[in-house]
Amino acid sequence: MAGPASGKHHGPVDTLRRSLALTPVAFGVTAVVLLFVYGSNGISWRGAGEVLLGALAVTAAALVVIRVAAALLRLLAVRNDWVILGTAAILATVVLAVCYFFVAASLSPDDVGWELLYVVAPAILSIPVWPGYAIALLIRRWRERTSRRRPGSAAGARNA
Repeated sequence: MAGPASGKHHGPVDTLRRSLALTPVAFGVTAVVLLFVYGSNGISWRGAGEVLLGALAVTAAALVVIRVAAALLRLLAVRNDWVILGTAAILATVVLAVCYFFVAASLSPDDVGWELLYVVAPAILSIPVWPGYAIALLIRRWRERTSRRRPGSAAGARNA
């Protein structure tokens, strides 16, 4: 029976731990992009705080969507991080599109669309978080590859 120690099966706790390890990179990428965009007109401490809070919120939401995608794909025995990330991005896009459709359908023709702000703003804010997770996956893969090449690493002769 393959367990977490064998490396062949990732349990829910292991998947959660791996997702959480990627989150700081995704948050960092999102915060830097949002600070750059927001700071193009000058930025205040209050504005920086709002941007960081927004980056934290969309990163947390993306993490929840990634967890949901991982749980759904676990039912199909799919445990590939790239497939989970892609599925999560698609799920987030579909949810935001459905919300947008329902809010837009409720607007009168002469409305300027301010009611859509709570749908459009998170959609725009969440754009950098997905490349952030992709970058984190690439960094993790690169680190795993380099640690396997080093003699005496966790994957080396010491554990053989």
